[in-house]
Amino acid sequence: MKRLVVALPILVLSACTNIPAPVVDPHKVQPVEEAKPDLVTNEVLNSETTEAIATDFGLIFIDRDMTFTGTLPCKKCAGIQYQLNVMADGRFEARREYLDKNQVELLSGTWQLDDRTLHLTAKQGKIPSFHFGSSNVLVQQDVAGKPIVTKENYSLTRQQNFSRIDTRMPLLGMYKLQNNEAVFTDCATGENLTIAMTQHHMPMMRNYQADPKIAGKPVVATLTARKGEDNPNSLFVDRFDQFWPGATCPDKAATAKVQNVVWRLTAVSSIGVPQKLNIRMMFDENQRVFGFAGCNNFNANYEQKDNRLSVKPVMMTRKSCTDGNFYEQQFTKQLQVADRIEVNQQKLQLFKDNKIVMELVPATN
Repeated sequence: MKRLVVALPILVLSACTNIPAPVVDPHKVQPVEEAKPDLVTNEVLNSETTEAIATDFGLIFIDRDMTFTGTLPCKKCAGIQYQLNVMADGRFEARREYLDKNQVELLSGTWQLDDRTLHLTAKQGKIPSFHFGSSNVLVQQDVAGKPIVTKENYSLTRQQNFSRIDTRMPLLGMYKLQNNEAVFTDCATGENLTIAMTQHHMPMMRNYQADPKIAGKPVVATLTARKGEDNPNSLFVDRFDQFWPGATCPDKAATAKVQNVVWRLTAVSSIGVPQKLNIRMMFDENQRVFGFAGCNNFNANYEQKDNRLSVKPVMMTRKSCTDGNFYEQQFTKQLQVADRIEVNQQKLQLFKDNKIVMELVPATN
């Protein structure tokens, strides 16, 4: 029994001494690499924006007010500058400005979210639906609510901060001041709006009171203004353009009428005219033509017999403008050489030697 006890330690000692100890070279130790997470395509990190709405691959939730902006394609203009405000309470507001046409539309109504498609119902007319291409991008749909197959960009991008709609618009309508209260009737909508007594309205009011031909009477005026936020029946003048004594609101039924219509220039010398220049004129019944030539106000006498036209030398103010000078020179030149005038399909055309030198349409703002 003793011999067996002695043999065991010997065997254990022998086993330990036969295995060589590993030798570690400190110069060959490999650095430990930090494990990196697998990247997910189009993953959206947590942020104030993504906490409000779902990520690109999830459902869309609108639980705060959002602003989307962009310039969408336009068949008959340089583009539509768009701002769409989507409110968490189910309302929306939109501003559409048709570039180079001096036309602004303000829309408001309610929205409904169907999966990822935003359906809009406006009080003022039709407005297309939009699809959430991602949590921050709205893509316009066609009239049937389907994707538009095109290479053009029909997307609006969400802005970091919510911003109110700019409600300023160019307007044309009837102005009347009585008992220190000014009322403006919009020719396009027929709305009667009370003009707020602000510093921008004062020059307009003084011009009206100083002219005995229009004082106390309704007169067509062109201006840029916005409706009051608290009172939609009030109007705040941003810029006054001018009065048009004798003019009437545009009337589509008066197809052959030349006098007492405010005409907007669309082309001169076969060149398209940017509508933002607001080149407008009116032939009154007293053989006087006057208006705005793109930089300066002008007036002249004219004679008309049937379709024959003769415009006398033009008198105008002497301001210099970078944008409008070229078109102003072309406009005043062709106006003075025109020898015939006609209204064809709601267009006023001036001719020289049977060639069209100028085209105008009734101004709506």
